[in-house]
Order: sequence, then structure tokens, then C-alpha cells
Amino acid sequence: MELVRFAIKSSIVGGSIYYTYTEGLWSKSEETAKLYEKLYANLAPYVKENVPEEVIKEWAQLPSVSCVTSFVKTSWNNGVITSMKFISDLPAHTTNLYETAEKYIKTLNI
Repeated sequence: MELVRFAIKSSIVGGSIYYTYTEGLWSKSEETAKLYEKLYANLAPYVKENVPEEVIKEWAQLPSVSCVTSFVKTSWNNGVITSMKFISDLPAHTTNLYETAEKYIKTLNI
């Protein structure tokens, strides 16, 4: 039974990845922007028609393609900068971890 569940879940994940790859989600940023434009054009009318007025008033409009691409670029750049800063500070983090563990072990009187 577990093997069947694993096979079903793997198929769903694999199919999702394959579909998003063929649609251009995992390729160049221009392809991803085109995919977002396509989704925006197809989904926005349904969202406006099927969501109650009270909810629409509280929600903002769907973001534009340029807004999303700008946000993704900024987030990506911030993630790269943060990762590189962490890697460059890794010796200090390791030393701090060692000192903290040493103090903790001394308080345990082992």
C-alpha cells in the first residue's frame, strides 16, 4: 500500500514539474514572464466574476508582470547576497557555535 501511495505522489510531483517545465516556468525569465501574462489573462476574469464583492474590495488587484518580475529579481538578488554573506561569515558562525556548545557542556558539569 505504501508503494502505491509513493508511486501516486511521485507521479503527481513529476507530472507537475514536467508540465511547468514545458510551459516555460523553469526556463528563461522572458518565458516565465510570458507564462505569467498568459495566466493573468486567463485567470483575472474568473477571479473578478466568482469572488464576492466584499472580498474584492479588500484585495488589491493582481500584480502586473513588470511588478512581479521586479520583485523576483530583487528577492533573488537579496537571497544571493544573504547566502554569500553567510558563507563568508561561516568561520565566525562555526567558532560561535563551538564556544556556545562548550559553555553549555560546562554548565551541565559532565
